[in-house]
Amino acid sequence: MKAIISIICLLFAGSAIAECKQYIHLTEIPYAKNSSYFPSKYAKQLDELIESTSSKPGYLLLEFQILKLQASDDVRKYNMWLANRRIDRIKQYLSNSHYPAPVISRILTASNEDLRDVSVSWCNGAQSSSAVALAAADKPPPVKDISLPSINSEDDASINSDDTHAGTFSGSR
Repeated sequence: MKAIISIICLLFAGSAIAECKQYIHLTEIPYAKNSSYFPSKYAKQLDELIESTSSKPGYLLLEFQILKLQASDDVRKYNMWLANRRIDRIKQYLSNSHYPAPVISRILTASNEDLRDVSVSWCNGAQSSSAVALAAADKPPPVKDISLPSINSEDDASINSDDTHAGTFSGSR
């Protein structure tokens, strides 16, 4: 019975795919091997991005690519975890900066290239309204103006003691 209910739910579920027919590539944010902290010099690029896109209709698209072939399931899990952390760092920076536009992220899992960059693109306003609505619904409420220390380098990694997976696989991304 659970299988039938699950199938019926899937049939009626709406599409949640970020569809961006005309996007503008803005920048790449590179990461060091096994790191989820972007270099501090890219904070300035994010600030410029916030300034230039805040008043435009559309949404920001963050994409990260993972190699199609992995050494093991554990390496794949670690790389997925790391990819999510990298994207979350950028989203947290945007959120802390009170970025008003929706942000959609996706991890592409069939790459043939070993990249460690998050691609940042702008999708113009009249694109997929369902994707924008989904991103807006997923957006956290505005953050109160509380000053917190910025974490932009591996030296500051000790602030987050829950990073139990950091450096677990030395030969991965």
